[in-house]
Amino acid sequence: MYKCSKCENVEFDKYTSLSRHMCLTHKLKSDQFYVDYHLNGAWPLCKCGCGEKVKWNATDKKFRDLCQGHYSRIHNNWGSNPAAQLKSAETRRKQYANGERIQWNVGLTVETDSRVAEYGKGVSEAFTNVRRDEYRDRFNRLRNEGKIVPLHGPHHSQWKGGVSSINVLVRARVKLYKEWKYPILIRDGFKCVQCGATTPLHVHHDKEQMCEIIQKHLVDDMNPKTFEEKEMIADAVVDYHINNKVSGVTLCGRCHEEKHPSLNFG
Repeated sequence: MYKCSKCENVEFDKYTSLSRHMCLTHKLKSDQFYVDYHLNGAWPLCKCGCGEKVKWNATDKKFRDLCQGHYSRIHNNWGSNPAAQLKSAETRRKQYANGERIQWNVGLTVETDSRVAEYGKGVSEAFTNVRRDEYRDRFNRLRNEGKIVPLHGPHHSQWKGGVSSINVLVRARVKLYKEWKYPILIRDGFKCVQCGATTPLHVHHDKEQMCEIIQKHLVDDMNPKTFEEKEMIADAVVDYHINNKVSGVTLCGRCHEEKHPSLNFG
């Protein structure tokens, strides 16, 4: 006997009779009835691993194994072959290098091509704060799990042979911010000591200037010739700031510019 789960003391001698009763009396569609009766309420998901619910096949009276268009994700000799993917990527790089393959938007701007303008507008509208936060959280999670490894120096895609100055390398050091700048910002209450502004904030060398500290660490007053030499000097300058507790104060951008009128703070 087939008992109705929604009615008391209502039973049927055939499965099709119960199915017809659930459809006509309780307005339950065939796919939902199958899920409730056979799958304990757990709707089947696509077997490709995407997590999407599969559709009901009314002809075969069962659920599909895969969502439409997802068959190629698991039955694809090229997509499931890492060696083929690497070879294809290398081929495309060579084609771009010799000019055989060219990006469609090279040299085009939003002013000269409506397609670029429409594409940029669509990306801007789609990239909301919520989506930006999702990207940031996912990137941080993958980096903490070791699945994304930050690339530095010669391994970075924008590497140009180590052309950055020592001054730039020093100021880019996370250690300098954490152990020298940040304590000064905390001490000054995250506001300019002259006008009280809270943004943008800089840490100003009020006694020893950065250029003077860097000059102390140059060997024989000669500029380093290799990137490795620049890196060593940059690390030494950062350690000098921390170990000697170089004096600094918090200034806003405008007040800091007044201290260095000859520099371009813009």
